Amino acid sequence: MNLDDFALDALGELFNVGLHRAAASLSEITGQRIDVDMPRLIICPIEEIEKPLAELVGGEVATVHQIFGGAVAGDAVLLLEHDKAAELTKLMTDGEAALGGRLDQSAREVLAEIGNIVLGACLSGFGDMLDLPVSFQVPRIHIESLKQILRSLRVSTNEVQYAVIAATQFRLSTLAVDGYLVVAVGAKSLTRVSQALARRIA
Repeated sequence: MNLDDFALDALGELFNVGLHRAAASLSEITGQRIDVDMPRLIICPIEEIEKPLAELVGGEVATVHQIFGGAVAGDAVLLLEHDKAAELTKLMTDGEAALGGRLDQSAREVLAEIGNIVLGACLSGFGDMLDLPVSFQVPRIHIESLKQILRSLRVSTNEVQYAVIAATQFRLSTLAVDGYLVVAVGAKSLTRVSQALARRIA
């Protein structure tokens, strides 16, 4: 399935709005200004995701997974490089988490909350702006390799599956963190999003 350039731009703007909502929420919680860049989108069949994702991230990564359902259903994942994730949680807790550059239980809880805010803002933004109700499961945090991520990104369906990658950067006063949202959906869900985008931009 291919989205035309206009629809792809509209989808990028939806992610952009969601990410800015997330940054505003994180800024309010931490008392630090957090900015995000306009995301760069990549859409491909899920079996072709390894090459573009490998060009973006490498090594060990921290991921927060969130299963979602409703009119649009699938698996959403926030990916952060492990070391930057540890620095981020340390900054956001005044140095109380991720001591020694590792994600201990306290740091993982902080990261899970960050992922919950970012993923929730983007996915609920889809629901609000496209009038597509979306429900969420409790987010799960993992420290894993790229290959492990690829194995876990499977929608529970026999239909053709797609991946939407949104690459952005979270910027604090002393730290810039590359972040990647990967949303795995079935063809029916992507079609519903495409149709809702067409209604929105008509």
